[in-house]
Amino acid sequence: MTAFRNVASLILAAALLQVAGGLLGVVVPLALGDVGVSDAIVGLIAGIYSAGFMAGAALAPKMIREIANIRVFAFAAALGASMALLMALFRDPFTWSIARFAQGIGIALMFASVESWMTEATPQSQRGSVIGIYHVVAKMALILGPFLAVGNAPADLEPYIWCGVFLAFSLMPVCITKSLQPAPPDPAPFPFRRMYEVAPAAVIGVFIAGFSNTGFLSLLPLYAQQAGGTTSVATAAATLMAAAYFGGVLSQWPAGYLSDRVDRRVVIGGMGLISAFAAIALIFLNAPGSLITQALIGLWGAGALSFYGLCIAHAADRCEPSKFARMLSGLLFVWAAGSVIGPMVFGLVMSSPLGTRGLFILEAVIGFVLFVLMVWRRQAKAPVVEEERESYEMVQPTSVVGAEIDPRTDEEQAA
Repeated sequence: MTAFRNVASLILAAALLQVAGGLLGVVVPLALGDVGVSDAIVGLIAGIYSAGFMAGAALAPKMIREIANIRVFAFAAALGASMALLMALFRDPFTWSIARFAQGIGIALMFASVESWMTEATPQSQRGSVIGIYHVVAKMALILGPFLAVGNAPADLEPYIWCGVFLAFSLMPVCITKSLQPAPPDPAPFPFRRMYEVAPAAVIGVFIAGFSNTGFLSLLPLYAQQAGGTTSVATAAATLMAAAYFGGVLSQWPAGYLSDRVDRRVVIGGMGLISAFAAIALIFLNAPGSLITQALIGLWGAGALSFYGLCIAHAADRCEPSKFARMLSGLLFVWAAGSVIGPMVFGLVMSSPLGTRGLFILEAVIGFVLFVLMVWRRQAKAPVVEEERESYEMVQPTSVVGAEIDPRTDEEQAA
């Protein structure tokens, strides 16, 4: 409890940040679709946001070293809030592209500030429980965020105002935290070639996670537009996003428990198959507001939104403990690269004659490809012996400096 009290204000700040992020993830594609922007452009703008996140992740360690955590967080919160209000004033794709790129930078900086701070405030022995609470609270906030759009038409201003409000709120717990600011982080990522030599399955898996999950979730609200009616569209979009994220939360621990006992690559491939079968069912079901669709989206989330953490655990098994923080940081950039490309590809597919069914067709193909690649990697490289395995920990792609809070990071050896 002492460790949790030390970082409670930081977890609250991250939760408020996630409310704003989850809200924008729904209202942006709905508003763009409402003004007649093509699915391909919606995907492009989603990819631009991911590019901003990638740039912010790269800038974060240097900025924290130069101006300290609280100033980085304050700068990023102001940047994100001002861009949300700017989006309420201007509705053209060019302005929104700039705003979403800036918001991507801001979100990455805010996560980096909070997570590096949490690392310093949490004893090594208690990081497993703290990081678990942190990720669950943040994910629940991400689920709740889209529901602030319920009752609003895509053209309404209220969601953007709410986004600005929650980003401003996130400053309050950070400003009053009693935890000392940490030493400047320096998690130099592994080069890509080195990461692939150590854990090729992890590199493949996190890239697919970024490509597939970000692409699918960025375009999923457009599928909800088929529900009809301005109010029902926002409700359907928020419910589908919540179902996906909730499925991902529910499957984290069972998948992790299983992966601690069998080859993790088998479990990763199995999660890919679960998402693929759910997507196949959705190809033939065209009812965004139905309970069956929500259940299938939840099943998709259970498979697709769980294997990033499994890939990180697989990398931890094969990486020296003293270098795990660098490995995790490098894998975040691999994930980010996939998240830049994925929404653009999904947008192009949805702009084709396949329409919204293309969203599920592509997702089904990706799930089967992931399964095949994991089977191939299992045959190409022997599994890690049980005595050398690290335990599974819930982890999400948030920041490069956040790698240091992971309890699998051996600080003594890293020093």
